Amino acid sequence: MNERFATRRTPTRSGRHRRSGLSWALGLALFAAVGLALVSTEARAQSRDQVRAEAELRLKALSPAQIQKKLRELGVSRDEAARRAADYGISLDDYLRDEEEDITAPDEEAGREPTDDAVKPGQKKTKAGETRRTTAETTMRKDEERKARPKAGRERLFDFDAFLKGDADPWRSTLVVPGFSDRTGSDSLELFGLDIFTYDESTVEPALNMATPASYRLGPGDELELTVWGETKLKLRLVVTREGNLIVPEVGPVSVNGLTITQFRERLHRRMTEVYSGIKNGEPGANTFLDVSLSQLRTIQVFVLGEVERPGGYTLSSMSNILHALYVAGGPTINGSLREAQAMRDGDVAGTLDVYDHMILGRKGKETRLQDGDVVFVRPAPKRVAIAGRVVRPAIYEIKKNETLGDLISLAGGLRFDSYTDRVHVQRVVPFDQRGPGRKDFVDLDLVFASAADLKKSPFALEDGDVVSVMRIGRVAENRVTVRGPVQQPGDFELTPGARVRDILLRADSLDRDAFAERGTIYRTLPSLRREVIAFNPRLALLGDGAHNLALQSEDTLEFYRTSEFFPTRTVSIGGAVQRAGTFQRHQGMRVSDLIVMAGGALPNAKFDAVEIARMDTATVEQFGEIIPVNITGEFWKGVDSTDVVLRDFDHVLIPYDPRFSSPKTVRVYGFLMLQGDYTLRFQGEKLSDVIERAGGLRSGAYLAGARLFREEKGGRTQIPVDFVRVLADRNSLENVDIVEGDSIYVPPLDNVVYVKGEVYTPAGVVYRKGASLGYYIQQAGGFTKAAEDGDVAVTLPNGRKWEPAWFIFPDPDILPGSTVSVPRKLETEDNTLPILRDMTTILASLAAITVALIQVTK
Repeated sequence: MNERFATRRTPTRSGRHRRSGLSWALGLALFAAVGLALVSTEARAQSRDQVRAEAELRLKALSPAQIQKKLRELGVSRDEAARRAADYGISLDDYLRDEEEDITAPDEEAGREPTDDAVKPGQKKTKAGETRRTTAETTMRKDEERKARPKAGRERLFDFDAFLKGDADPWRSTLVVPGFSDRTGSDSLELFGLDIFTYDESTVEPALNMATPASYRLGPGDELELTVWGETKLKLRLVVTREGNLIVPEVGPVSVNGLTITQFRERLHRRMTEVYSGIKNGEPGANTFLDVSLSQLRTIQVFVLGEVERPGGYTLSSMSNILHALYVAGGPTINGSLREAQAMRDGDVAGTLDVYDHMILGRKGKETRLQDGDVVFVRPAPKRVAIAGRVVRPAIYEIKKNETLGDLISLAGGLRFDSYTDRVHVQRVVPFDQRGPGRKDFVDLDLVFASAADLKKSPFALEDGDVVSVMRIGRVAENRVTVRGPVQQPGDFELTPGARVRDILLRADSLDRDAFAERGTIYRTLPSLRREVIAFNPRLALLGDGAHNLALQSEDTLEFYRTSEFFPTRTVSIGGAVQRAGTFQRHQGMRVSDLIVMAGGALPNAKFDAVEIARMDTATVEQFGEIIPVNITGEFWKGVDSTDVVLRDFDHVLIPYDPRFSSPKTVRVYGFLMLQGDYTLRFQGEKLSDVIERAGGLRSGAYLAGARLFREEKGGRTQIPVDFVRVLADRNSLENVDIVEGDSIYVPPLDNVVYVKGEVYTPAGVVYRKGASLGYYIQQAGGFTKAAEDGDVAVTLPNGRKWEPAWFIFPDPDILPGSTVSVPRKLETEDNTLPILRDMTTILASLAAITVALIQVTK
């Protein structure tokens, strides 16, 4: 394509364009290859992470002994499994470190060489003569996987056994067949019957201590116990040989193969009578007696093939049947038949098993006991149908050739109490032999029945893949009325013939006290399913008025209302000199005095001759409200008089404060004064000097220059810088401030120290020296540190003022005793010059590289 495009260009530029196109193609191909490699690598990494996570989860759930046992069952050596685990970053030795399981075979413990015949029941014989047992752990894993799988579709489940064996992909797909319709509320259905094979196989193992069945046939490997008592005493335990004989001492070989215990006992009587005449073949007059019992069962090897989870050869107890063989093989696969598992013997069918007989009917029937060499074969399920909806066990069922819809309902446990039996819906995929050109391959069928009994006995023939839906009955009641609202007993009521509104109201225990008796509503459902509204008067209906005591119909709803819905309760408010100012509900006939009582009464400083009501004015748009003056007596609680106004909705009552009433306001005076204590202010605007004078003046040793005035504010206590020396020297000084409630006056003793703190080497108090400079005190404190900001030193005098040095030729004012010298820390700013230059250089270099690349591309 590039060459074809090149022929249309000038000869001088064709080579350059061809190289340019080729380079772009190679670039795209390289990019795609790298992208695919990255995606593939990421997918492989994700898959490996999933395998490792699942494997570690399974290993943590098993003990070291269980892991060892599982390795023996799978025929995998410990080293091989460790190498497999190491491929995924798992150290198998960490999970086997705590305990080493004794793996000596029972035959080796007894000092005998193990033989092929020593395989235990439930073990699978491999080609190399090794065995493995279907363990409870594997069964539990299957149970967990089945419970965890979603209700529909396919999923991938982790196979721990496959991981230990080293399979390339330890994940396997599992199919759960979906139900094809959700109209009954079931969006998916599971195949019925498979769950039984998730339990431990010990639940179906034959009991070894049970009495030997009369039909049991003896064979090679059975161990018999012969007991002779009477004139002769013998007790022998003998094993049937491979040839089917029992070698009895002094009697010789006795053929056993194929005989029942009863038949063998009769044969042995005859043979032993020849040696021990006292036995007399068990006839009357014998003085020696013989008993034969089966002491240990033989093992047999059967093959489980077809649609099973783990096909192969298994060594079982000779008492085993088809169900037990299916259990040890993991049960049928999702495609296998549950209704016709066959035991094949010498090319013929020796017996069949219908698992549904056990699960649904609870009967064992005539079970076929397996023999050595039998083959249990499971074919694919011939026909399956689903039943959903109102049956006891909605599921997918396997049905036999002649089973009908009635049989399917029996398999599903029967109908539920609310099943709709007039019609059953069937979705069907048209069978192969009924399809034709121009026809659809999917049909819906409606089956109509006269009664539930007809449905249960329906002979309707089912086809493979049918989905049967049994609906629920309707929820519309035949004779029901509903009462809602403020009645004593609301709810649903039976509609009796001829019932009217009054009848239902009386059965509902009549109206509540807050019900509005002048209006009620009947909502009636019409045949079109629309609702009609019918109004009536409940009060007149209770009186029997025919125009309002209306006849009722099924599914009518009677709605009653509360008075507050028609006459909503409004509020009034009160503020000012009352205990609890706020908003209160207004009641009928409520007056100003009532509202004051509801507000907890008036405060002592209430001014009753100036009470006013702010009332909402709805007459004009521009005016917001109307003010109504009210003159209430101080004894407002005594009752109604002509001045007590009736309140309306949204009125606001204001009880003003009497300005002549004032609570005592105190200030605190303490320190070196003659009379310390809490003093009550005499009038507004009392001065600082007046309070000090009332406190008896200063005591000896008082340091007036260090006296302080504190004031309480919302943010806390604040010092007000005041020169007390100037205040006491001149009462007209601006420093002589007004004292307010909560103020504190403190006069300290002489403090002959100046405090230096902050960035000095030895922060401490320096003894005051009259006329000493600021530098003197800093030097006495060790001088400035390297981090000190020496140009911003602050000095605070003891009265809270800031000390300021003098200008030019004037000497600095004295730093008073009790002052504080503060040396701040130097603020350091970060120098970002070099990082900024470095970033700018990087950006410029990147822009240059991009520019060169663009020039090369556009050439």
